[in-house]
Amino acid sequence: MKKCNFLKDQDSSMSKIELKQSLEKIEKVINDACGFFEQMNLPNKSNANLSKPASSRGAVTTARPPPLVIGRDKDCDNIVAMLHDKEEDAQPDTNKAQCYSVIGIHGIGGSGKSTLSQLVCAREEKDGHFNLVMWVHVSQDFSVDTIFRQMSEAASRTPCPQFNNLDTLQTNLQKKLHGKRFLLVLDDVWYNNRDVRQYEKLQQILSPLNAGEAGSKILVTSRTKDALIALGAAEQRCIPMSLLDEDVFLKLFKHYAFHNVCVAADDRIRLEDIATHIAKKLKGSPLAAKLVGGQLRMRPNIDYWRSSRDGNHLDDTMGALWWSYQHLDEQKGLLEVAMKGRIWKMFARDTLMNWCQPHFCNLK
Repeated sequence: MKKCNFLKDQDSSMSKIELKQSLEKIEKVINDACGFFEQMNLPNKSNANLSKPASSRGAVTTARPPPLVIGRDKDCDNIVAMLHDKEEDAQPDTNKAQCYSVIGIHGIGGSGKSTLSQLVCAREEKDGHFNLVMWVHVSQDFSVDTIFRQMSEAASRTPCPQFNNLDTLQTNLQKKLHGKRFLLVLDDVWYNNRDVRQYEKLQQILSPLNAGEAGSKILVTSRTKDALIALGAAEQRCIPMSLLDEDVFLKLFKHYAFHNVCVAADDRIRLEDIATHIAKKLKGSPLAAKLVGGQLRMRPNIDYWRSSRDGNHLDDTMGALWWSYQHLDEQKGLLEVAMKGRIWKMFARDTLMNWCQPHFCNLK
């Protein structure tokens, strides 16, 4: 067996120290990516239970908007106008006998779909156009009876009786919707167009809603347009999340970076200037503004902010990951599992170890 007594093997130009540093860099990138995907509220799966779906995809959303929302007033106005539009409202005596129409908002995780829908709900609660305003967080893995219970409680503002029969649940919900024009928000709907069972469950959710009054509306949020269309939204009523204007995005980023931060006036001016440059690296992503702004807020130090501005870690972690996530399609699920289960870490280490074995001995 060949023994290595030198720091560098004659057949390799990379030392053990350099290789270890490379492994550490790879591991850091993977850990950064894992943190990024956790902030995106992706399914919490590991290689220990890949076949078992997650029962919840993240924090459950509610109809209440955050205390401060920046830059979505125009989008809210457009959605409200569509909700009040009578042109495409189905009438009970038509062939479809459908009292509602569907409007959908789609966009990548962290783009503000739920926040925009919350603004719409708050507006409609005050406006009084709808007799009922209901909010239901659907998530990735849901049960029809749970959704019916949530609809029933949202309609009556009282706890739903513990019916054990799905037909009874549906009948109870229909009674609460009868003769009322409602707005139902189905937030965070996940859909795989190859999953027939999932499509059937979504259709089952819609089944009791025809008990409402003509002019009722369903507002759906999802990462994909397919989910909106599966629930009955017409193509022209599938609305992509718009990018914030540069000045509005800067205001949003500074809100996260400076909220409750106390610094000297001179330092504040310098930090404001640095923040302007950092914001340009974040590709207009509200989620990136929240993540990076939050980190900067905890360290209101000029040197730290300068290093963040001048380094390339924001470009690599936030820029490249953000771009790649927008372009992920079928590979997204595998990548999420890999990131969450640290498969990439094991793969990288094992692959590099196998590659290095002919060149190094006793590599730890």
